[in-house]
Amino acid sequence: MFRTIVCIAALSAATAQSAIAAEPFAVLEPSSAWNLNYADESCRLMRTFGEGRDATAFYIERYGPGDGFAMVVAGRPVRKIASRTSIDEYRLQFGQFEGGQEQTATLGDLGEYKPALILTGVRFAGDDEEGQTSLPEYDPVEYARKTKPFGHEFAAEQEARIEWLDITRDGRAPLRLALGSMGPAMVAMRKCTDEMAQGWGIDVAQHAALTRPVVPKGDPAQWLNTHDYPSGLAAMGVQGLVQLRLSVGPDGVPTQCHIQRSTRPEDFDTISCKRLMQRARFEPALGAKGQPIASFYRATIRFRL
Repeated sequence: MFRTIVCIAALSAATAQSAIAAEPFAVLEPSSAWNLNYADESCRLMRTFGEGRDATAFYIERYGPGDGFAMVVAGRPVRKIASRTSIDEYRLQFGQFEGGQEQTATLGDLGEYKPALILTGVRFAGDDEEGQTSLPEYDPVEYARKTKPFGHEFAAEQEARIEWLDITRDGRAPLRLALGSMGPAMVAMRKCTDEMAQGWGIDVAQHAALTRPVVPKGDPAQWLNTHDYPSGLAAMGVQGLVQLRLSVGPDGVPTQCHIQRSTRPEDFDTISCKRLMQRARFEPALGAKGQPIASFYRATIRFRL
């Protein structure tokens, strides 16, 4: 169960981006097979593209079942589209059958692959909406209707039709990764996320038949505020990104907080878990017969100056 939370100290409105240009400035072919890494709190599907100075790493990572994922594209070719600012808006398109989508990316690195564009909340399906400047107002009824944590609205047949990724910024010619059909890789990814959830003690079959997911009481964006930003890190200009999972009891109260991925420092992890355990409350998940059951809730928290 997933909703992105953004914790912001200072935020400027995103600017509208133009559509992805028709012709990419580079098309990078695969230089490795897909590699799927199973971890306790994540499933990472990774592949490298290009050779020599053009060597580029790409991965998508899921922290639970569902359609959303985090994504990283890293390597020298990224320089041609990367912004000079650490956080900016980029435009993605997964294959010819999907529309474009606007996504916020953080600039970083991935070991020897530099620079890296780090994105969260990505889906294969495009939205064809440009210039979105704010998060929609939280509506618990709409959240419950749309959230299908163990369902995949984006079908396996659609995944199989995706053969490339274009990524660009400000109307520049895009960088293209020749992914090949994503079908077989995503079948393996779904198996990984189901097994990961089972490792958390989640009954996958029971959750596939939920009549209601875990639903936050009140707007999750209010669970953290600017006063929660660690003052020492803010003074040093340190920003961070935390992926976490709350175990939620049948009474709607979180019982445990699990850090799934973090850019660190650890102070970001500590305050994220502390505040969500204190402030987050939920309508519990309901099973096929309407009975409250233990479940989980996923969140992405961005500490941004």
